[in-house]
Amino acid sequence: MNGLERIRTALNAKKPDRTPVFPLVHYGTARAAGYKIRDFSTVPEINARCLIHAYRECGYDGVQPSVAVMVEGEAVGGRVEYPEDNVPFVKEVFLKTPDVDLLTMPEPQTTSPMSLVVESTRICAAEIGKETYIAPSIMGPLNSAGQMRGVENLMFDFFDRPDFVNELLDFTTELGIRYGKALLDAGAHGIFIGEAMCSPSFISPNFYRQFVLLRQKRLIDALMKHGAESTILHICADTKPIMKAYAVETGTTVIDLDWQVNVAETLDSDEMRHEKTLVRGNLDPAGELLRGGPPDVMAASRRLIESVGKNARFILGSGCAVNPDSLPANCRAMVEAAERYGRF
Repeated sequence: MNGLERIRTALNAKKPDRTPVFPLVHYGTARAAGYKIRDFSTVPEINARCLIHAYRECGYDGVQPSVAVMVEGEAVGGRVEYPEDNVPFVKEVFLKTPDVDLLTMPEPQTTSPMSLVVESTRICAAEIGKETYIAPSIMGPLNSAGQMRGVENLMFDFFDRPDFVNELLDFTTELGIRYGKALLDAGAHGIFIGEAMCSPSFISPNFYRQFVLLRQKRLIDALMKHGAESTILHICADTKPIMKAYAVETGTTVIDLDWQVNVAETLDSDEMRHEKTLVRGNLDPAGELLRGGPPDVMAASRRLIESVGKNARFILGSGCAVNPDSLPANCRAMVEAAERYGRF
């Protein structure tokens, strides 16, 4: 099986030849291909070259065209800083005042940096889309709102201006639908949705249900109807307090677990035991994947693979974004561990 076949088999509730391997890695591929992160983040051809080079060097089963969490924030007018060899970030948010009417819906195919990710997805799909799974990143409704309004401002808005929050989340949901559809039209097989701010460490489970859950479901439903084979929903930190909503009620195909959550316990939990939802995760990106070497990654990957046994609803990945220093050796070790210990 190649990577595309392997992940599709798992998504179809069947057993592939071995555990699929799909780490959360995008800007982390830059240095391995000989580029600075700024080049990766500003030139679509370089973005795609880095992703393809790392995929071929490491041998994992999927690639994730992306830049960073700032894409939607810059697309609506936020000022973004691009360090030479570090991750770009929103320096000045667009919505300094709580007025949704200031926002104009950007066009993903022509508005930077969304257009960069669309073009990189097109290149990756054309060159390796028949052999590996292409799942570019978008931000979910809450993450996107945080990049437009500012995380601290938005946290206060939940209490002081709930009507504004609802309006803003409606806007970001529609933006996610348009952006995701453009990526699917460019050849993506699935869509990764980043929602770090939905963690119970950020907002309460009640606020998650009240403000975000139904909008995530709307986004996921729209992408699946447009032809997505999967959605991969990532929420940071300990998601056990929202697991049923996150893993079941959103309708996502895959949940992407932070390294702090036990994969085997999640798969065997009351919320997940009888569901078809897959789990991707969840080596510590700042632990063995960064500070360790291949033997450490092999050992951690083996423990994770063996903890889930013969459960085919598992994709070996990282618990959050992979650091550039983890490629290629440590990501290659994940694949080697799956080859040795993940055979069905």
